[in-house]
Amino acid sequence: MAIVLHTPQPAKLRALLPVIVHDRPELFAAYQSVHSEPATKTLLRRDFMASFIRHPSGRQTFAGLFRITDARDLPTAEIYGDEWFNELEDVYGASDTAPSRNIARISHQVRFETEPVDLLSGFIGRLQIAQPPGRAYVRVAANLDPEIVALSVDDLLMPPPPRWDAMVVHAPFLRALPESWAARLREWRAVYLIVDERDGARYVGSAYGEENLLSRWRGHVARDKGITARLIARDPRTFRFSILELLNPSLDASDVIETENRWKERLHTRQFGLNEN
Repeated sequence: MAIVLHTPQPAKLRALLPVIVHDRPELFAAYQSVHSEPATKTLLRRDFMASFIRHPSGRQTFAGLFRITDARDLPTAEIYGDEWFNELEDVYGASDTAPSRNIARISHQVRFETEPVDLLSGFIGRLQIAQPPGRAYVRVAANLDPEIVALSVDDLLMPPPPRWDAMVVHAPFLRALPESWAARLREWRAVYLIVDERDGARYVGSAYGEENLLSRWRGHVARDKGITARLIARDPRTFRFSILELLNPSLDASDVIETENRWKERLHTRQFGLNEN
């Protein structure tokens, strides 16, 4: 068996890989279907792989046990023609599996097909091991004796959403929002703040209707430009979202808008920010 210690370099992917493991198993299968040449040589001699992903603490968190069902040497144009790799790059920042980069780099690559194994599935997100020494991210299990540093009751991969007044969401995370976070935002009617991290410019908005904050926030980041008169000139990838005031879910739209206007006055976002009205 091989141990795969996923430790991606792009910060965006490091932050979002737990979301992929937790909510998008088909995308995780694509991500770990291609590897570096040394890792590929190790995996070709193994029938199983135990996957871990790096936790912000520096530990490695168990992400599942997988059976390797097939391994084929294929043209890279064929491998990276799979739509999953475009999504991995565009939404999650997976530059190491970027189609254009790999097609230009090599003509052929081994692609692994895997299937999850139920054995040990109860430890996914709960078991953590210390980061082993060395740089190789794929190891032979028989040669590795990692220290188990945590066996948690809670899910360490994907913590539950915070309280409304502690929630701060960046655009890349919002585009790949975990379902548990989406469900919470769907419940919340609120006045919210957007800060453009490029220059600190602020926008106050409100959310009401069938999907409340979820629909409104997703609308802000769904395109390459913002969706209001002053936000349209800005790249939403640098937007940071937070909640100014949580409102009663039965509050009328007119009352929501009145509350929104009070916050615009308090924060002066018409005169010095991104609100036009």
